[in-house]
Amino acid sequence: MSVSPTATTSYSLVASNGSTSKTASTSVAVTASQPSGGSSTTGAPHINYTDLNVGAGTGGDNGNGVYVRIFGSHFGASQGSSTVTLGGYLVTNCTLCSWSDTVIVAQLGSAAKTGNIVVTANGLASNGSPFTVTPTTIVFVSPNGVDTNDGSFAAPFKTWRAAFNSVTSKDSSSPSQNTVIYLMPGANVSMDDGRGYNAAISTDLGGKSTTSQLSIVGYPGGTVNVGSTSISNGVKGWGKYITIANLNIVGQSSAIDAEAGNIRIINNSLSCPAPPSGLGGTACVLAETTTTSDTWAFQGNNVHDTGGNVDKTYHAVYFSSNANHADVGWNTIGQNFKGYCRSIMFHATTGGNQYDLHVHDNNITGGYCDGIQLASVDPSLGTVEIYNNVVSHVAIASNPYGVANEAGIAINSDPPASTSGTVQIYNNTVVDAGAYTTGNQNGCFGVVYAGAGINLTNNICVQPSSAQPYIQPKSAGVTGTNNLWSGAGAAPSFDSRPVTTAPSFVSTTNFALQSSSAGKSAGTSSKMSAVDIIGNQRGTTPSMGAYQ
Repeated sequence: MSVSPTATTSYSLVASNGSTSKTASTSVAVTASQPSGGSSTTGAPHINYTDLNVGAGTGGDNGNGVYVRIFGSHFGASQGSSTVTLGGYLVTNCTLCSWSDTVIVAQLGSAAKTGNIVVTANGLASNGSPFTVTPTTIVFVSPNGVDTNDGSFAAPFKTWRAAFNSVTSKDSSSPSQNTVIYLMPGANVSMDDGRGYNAAISTDLGGKSTTSQLSIVGYPGGTVNVGSTSISNGVKGWGKYITIANLNIVGQSSAIDAEAGNIRIINNSLSCPAPPSGLGGTACVLAETTTTSDTWAFQGNNVHDTGGNVDKTYHAVYFSSNANHADVGWNTIGQNFKGYCRSIMFHATTGGNQYDLHVHDNNITGGYCDGIQLASVDPSLGTVEIYNNVVSHVAIASNPYGVANEAGIAINSDPPASTSGTVQIYNNTVVDAGAYTTGNQNGCFGVVYAGAGINLTNNICVQPSSAQPYIQPKSAGVTGTNNLWSGAGAAPSFDSRPVTTAPSFVSTTNFALQSSSAGKSAGTSSKMSAVDIIGNQRGTTPSMGAYQ
């Protein structure tokens, strides 16, 4: 599948910290990707997410407070007369500030006020992205630092642990106010930090609330590497109210193991290229908690080079026990697939079935088992929806793990018949799902155990032959309309308005629709996403699949 990086931006970096001052040209390489979609239609700018959502407009490296990276679409190739505001204009002319069609790097500045970040381009205003302006402690970790420094930009720390100790009273209490720890390019965060969690960054303490967080962020202008294949975990801990953003994180077993919620994991490169043989029951990204009210944001990450000699309970991204209230969007998962079971997995090993889940705008390829598996969900307790995802070449034929579940997108109740309600699955593109057929569990979509059902609207399912069905055999409670079915015979009988011709993708690796596609403007507005996977407005005549 063709993907294009959205935040790889060149900078001229002028930085003074410790005893050195340097000017260097570099680029941000730690960033997620979005699928390419052929020619992009014009439209209003759209904000998908921001790395930070809390910070100050004063202090920091130059007095203008925290940097905020704004990710979305239709911002324009350069700023020109376009603006970004948060009560007042944000600072967009700083040394490390930048502007592209999909990413803006700005600083808050003293004019910023709590409210919505809004980008205005070509006279059109974007949707708003909430941001809280509050007093913030800002400290820096630099390869030129000294751990006896005060952590300011002029006198940074050298190690992550010194920075953490400084804001947590030597690991005895959460920071007194909202805190951002900037890891600067070249900082050494590759070793076990010695706090007993087998991790390069141990987050045993976090922030106090959604507006008093602990944020661990890569400073603009270069790459920050965290962890290695010789340490079990890149990041691990039980701290809450934490943001982890803009880092290149590597782990042996897990890049991130979050044992508590109220966590934001934003715009990171995440990989686990060499897990121990037979490793199971975990993932390159693992999220679980004991508190059902915790929240999760997993947005804009690139999970790649993951897996190997593991078993069918090792996944790329795994939301386990009590992980409700989750937004999982705009991630790329599976590049350079090395061998794991599911790409995105929700399954509660303890506790109740999960709910209030939103899985959207992800680009998923590879994986021995399901692309997206919601293995214990109860939509009667809160919305469960899957939309605007591209899922291709999953449940591949070389699966060494035996019977698991092998569909593009599948859900079930755990135990069977223990849940009710309907999972809404709409505007997804699923291609070549279920070449591994042991157990007859393959298909584009499926319900593994009776209970909660699925409603399919405006999706595309393309299979190479009837050996890979559209709907997983023995599925119950499947309804829907206005889906495109191609390659495996007649459309399922439940679809009252199917399209059964080939979708006319742009290419075999680019699943945007050509203008002549039968899926163009053939959907129903009864259940659709407002914008497509690359931010184009759908309007009142939605197309089928992830692309408008």
